[in-house]
Amino acid sequence: MSFFKKITDTVSKGVTTATEKAQQTVEITKLNNQISGKRKDIDKLYAAIGEAVYEAYLAKDLSASEDQVRPKCEEISAIREEIAGLDARIKAIRNEKDCESCGKRVSEETRFCPSCGHAFPPPVVEKEPIQVDLHVPEEPHGAETSEAAEASDSPDVSDAAISAEEESPRVDQRQICNSCGTPLYADSHFCPACGQSTRA
Repeated sequence: MSFFKKITDTVSKGVTTATEKAQQTVEITKLNNQISGKRKDIDKLYAAIGEAVYEAYLAKDLSASEDQVRPKCEEISAIREEIAGLDARIKAIRNEKDCESCGKRVSEETRFCPSCGHAFPPPVVEKEPIQVDLHVPEEPHGAETSEAAEASDSPDVSDAAISAEEESPRVDQRQICNSCGTPLYADSHFCPACGQSTRA
């Protein structure tokens, strides 16, 4: 029976993961479409600015175009801020960040930029407070009653051993980085966390 439960759990986890990935893809596509539309709006504003400046040039008074150009430039700045916000949402969905030195987009967990070698600051880990239950249950008055209850409630020793086997996670046999202790895959030449060579 537990074999079928494991299969069912594995399949449902896979379906859940696939559903989440599909939702992320749909949301990222929508955000990219919004960014594309906003860039087209900026292109139209650039054309309007160019036309206003050219008309002022023909009139031999470039300062006359300033009243038309300034609001369009402010509108472009506002649209660029909106694009930056949409791009930040895409990075959050994909769990990515930009390198401050070269601008390459990398995974949030990356500690060193693969393009320029820039070291990222370590992530800030927020610790959740540990809640302790200070309530101590009272023992029943009859000691014989509690022993009998314990004997009837305790599972068979063989059942406990089987459930302990099922609950213990399978240990993946990997090498460990000598420098920082990060688990390495068999084909790793460098540690992904500290950059140390894994070959002696």
